[in-house]
Amino acid sequence: MLTSCRRRRAACHKLSVMLMMPTPPDDGASQANLAAASGLGASADPFAVLAETAPLGVFRTDTAGGFTYTNAGWQAASGLSAAQSLGDGWAATVQPEDRAWVLDHWRRSVERREPFEMRYRGRRDGSVRQFWVRARPLVSAGGALAGYVGVVEDVTDRITAERELRDSKALLDRTGRVAGIGGWSLDLQTEELVWSDQTCRIHDVEPGYRPSLQEAFSYYKPEARPVIEAALRRGVAHGEPWSLELPLVTAKGREIWVLSQGQVDWQDGVPVRLVGACQDVTEHHRAAVELEHNRQRLRALYESTPALMHSVDAAGRVLSVSNRWLDRLGYKRQQVIGRSLEDFMTPASARQLREVYRPAMWRDGQVSDCALQLITVDGRLRDVLISAVAEYTPEGQPLRALALVDDITEDLQRQAELAHEQQMRRQTERHVQELDQLLRERSEMLDVLAHEVRQPLNNASAALQSAALSLAGQGEREAQMRLTRAQAVLSQVLAGVDNTLAAASLLAGGGRIAREDADIDTLLAVSIADLPREQRGRIVVHRHTATRTALMDMSLMRLALRNLLSNALKYAPGASTVALHVMDFDEPPALQLEVADAGPGIPRELLPRLFTRGARGSAGAESTHGLGLYIVRRVMDMHGGNAELLRTGPLGTVMRLTLPQAD
Repeated sequence: MLTSCRRRRAACHKLSVMLMMPTPPDDGASQANLAAASGLGASADPFAVLAETAPLGVFRTDTAGGFTYTNAGWQAASGLSAAQSLGDGWAATVQPEDRAWVLDHWRRSVERREPFEMRYRGRRDGSVRQFWVRARPLVSAGGALAGYVGVVEDVTDRITAERELRDSKALLDRTGRVAGIGGWSLDLQTEELVWSDQTCRIHDVEPGYRPSLQEAFSYYKPEARPVIEAALRRGVAHGEPWSLELPLVTAKGREIWVLSQGQVDWQDGVPVRLVGACQDVTEHHRAAVELEHNRQRLRALYESTPALMHSVDAAGRVLSVSNRWLDRLGYKRQQVIGRSLEDFMTPASARQLREVYRPAMWRDGQVSDCALQLITVDGRLRDVLISAVAEYTPEGQPLRALALVDDITEDLQRQAELAHEQQMRRQTERHVQELDQLLRERSEMLDVLAHEVRQPLNNASAALQSAALSLAGQGEREAQMRLTRAQAVLSQVLAGVDNTLAAASLLAGGGRIAREDADIDTLLAVSIADLPREQRGRIVVHRHTATRTALMDMSLMRLALRNLLSNALKYAPGASTVALHVMDFDEPPALQLEVADAGPGIPRELLPRLFTRGARGSAGAESTHGLGLYIVRRVMDMHGGNAELLRTGPLGTVMRLTLPQAD
């Protein structure tokens, strides 16, 4: 529709040029032209030929402005016959409420011999139409006004299309804002790139901004530019659409992720344009990354759990197994994943699983202690009890099942050897139940420590600190001292909880840590801040290096350094200070932290097992479980470094942590 409108406007311009031709000087010639325009000798008169073939309405007037001629196009647009349009008859087509001012404007233009141009409302076939009229005065060679010639165009459809286009663009812009989606197009001939307002907003530039193609590429991070450039090349060469999630830096320096989509527009088999959309998916990307990290941590915990566990899909194919499951049966993970669980059972057990246990599990949501036999990699049989819980889709269809496997082979063998099969079976079942209860209790204990105990203890510590400060202001020294001692006990309990949880996490973590470039001063500050408030002033930091950052897992190093400082404070006499030295070395690159106290030294009998679990000095025999230095050694091992005792004696003890910095 818009194309046809443009063609009409071009024709209109051409017609206006033709209408500026000189007019014959006498009325007789004019009448001859009118006659020619009516079909009497039209081929000899350029005006008549043009008027009758023009796609627009054409009219001619006398010197008073009365119509003397209208072509077929004018008559079709107005709905009047040639006779009805003569004189002022044409005014009958004007909307009644507009007629007076249209006629007034027309007559003033005629009186002043000025060009006439306006848009007005008219009626045709009972409907209101929009007409655009342009007319120019005809002046004879002697300068006398000979009349007017003009054109009329029905612009109703064009105005409607333009309004709909504006409304559509406005709706698209509002929708883009709400959805965070912008559009773009690239002319492959001119390389002109057009961004929608929302795309501009995503890039932190003003709406209406027109970047070059290279500038648009420059917003993507260096590692992403070859990817998007290759996608554009494949799109142009092979017509491949793309949908890529890529990192981008906006004009204001914001680092975001965008979903860039595009495809090729073809014309006569040739690519002429690329069009696409751009969406800010930063939050979605962050959530997806965090979800993947959580999934990996959960899988690591699952695979390293000290129990035989596996999961299967609705068809009974193995989705995952724990390391203990693989060790017990002798398989490698790639030999198990994707295969049916029945492949690892005796035919009788496979039939019982298929016909009894699996239907019961999907029906009831769980099964317990299903007695089956598994086949090891070397063909031996293992008698097991399998308990499982089912998961379902939102529609209630079976999705997967998680199973706990209890290997009772040895139990059954002992039953046969002692000839007390029935009695041993009951004992085994009780043992299985006890083990299950212990596993549940251990899990519940860790959950309680993580989610129920630590927060109330923190709240209690904060309340005691607030009460102590309040009593100090009131002169209640004895009560303040009691609160301070209570707060110290709470701090010891919190440290014990942290170490217990850390030990469990380190045991389940599989030795994997996330080393990042961390600020050394921040490490020192948070480690000291973890200590009791009244003890923090005893730590004296000596910095022997200007290095600001180091590669580490901040949370684990914070725990290790805090444990080391806490031990030093515990064994250092009275209010003596504990020195913390910070150094670094280039060959090989490493960060060293040394903690020195003035305590009585470490007993000789404790030295061989100083960094083992359960090792405790006399000052901590009643308040700790010997996890502090064990966690220190494990943390440093996971960093590829080491924790060592440099010296100990009556003058004090010096411990060193070495943190390698090579990638």
